[in-house]
Amino acid sequence: MRFNGFTARIPLLVIGVTLGLLLSPGTRPARANDAPLILEVLTTDVPQGGTAFLLVDAPGANRITVQHGEFSYPPELRLGSQWEVVMGVPADAPAGRYELLVEAETDEGTREARTAFTITKRAFPTQRLSRPSEEEQYAAPAARGETRLIATALNRVTPRRWHGGFARPVAGDLTTDYGTQRLRNGKEVGRHAGLDLAAPRGTPVYAAAAGTVALARPLTLHGRTVVLDHGGGVAGLYLHLEDFAVKEGDLVIPGTLLGHVGTSGLTPAPHLHYALYVHGTPVDPGLLKEVPDGW
Repeated sequence: MRFNGFTARIPLLVIGVTLGLLLSPGTRPARANDAPLILEVLTTDVPQGGTAFLLVDAPGANRITVQHGEFSYPPELRLGSQWEVVMGVPADAPAGRYELLVEAETDEGTREARTAFTITKRAFPTQRLSRPSEEEQYAAPAARGETRLIATALNRVTPRRWHGGFARPVAGDLTTDYGTQRLRNGKEVGRHAGLDLAAPRGTPVYAAAAGTVALARPLTLHGRTVVLDHGGGVAGLYLHLEDFAVKEGDLVIPGTLLGHVGTSGLTPAPHLHYALYVHGTPVDPGLLKEVPDGW
């Protein structure tokens, strides 16, 4: 997993589509557990690197699961019988119809319903880097240890703290966009998982949304690193900071100072690498500046 990023300017399409599905009510009197599952897909068309939003109304349900093949998306109980689900779409996900199976477990048994959204194709740029001196550092055991540490912080499961869209955390120029295919020293090294935002050293870096500081440590490759657990499966990553203005465990609100732009870690110039992850999948932060109403 690589933790470097970019952004694309495709607006998030928010359309409500409600599907009510009745499943085997039987002959006994109607009860809450016999009510239909109502699925509301709030993003019917999602570009590669985007985020899909789903509401499930499941009266009487003790537990909800949402799956696409082998992938499972943890729902969060919002209010009453309504559950919410956010789903990150990888930059290289195949374009086309994305089927979802929703199961609701009740005291009476399991009900299920199906829905779908469409993944739309995007064109991503290619970037060629020539940095022979960095190869050994990327291959070192310390690099793998950093990756595991960051991945653990990005994959915490906690209640959602963010509300509304995610602001841009620094006033800077976009130098590498999300999804950019990178070739380093002639070898493909994956897609850029976030945005590189160039700014003068010492430029303030702010929290894009509310959350908890899950990680705030100096690392060799990634430099001074902050991970914000925004809850609900969403986490933010901030790399190459000059310093820390927060510590692990701190609660932050949108606009809280996290630190300043720097050159820590492997970076040729001052910039912030900023990325958002949804249940561990890197998504385009530019597409989460706006979210459906109620989120």
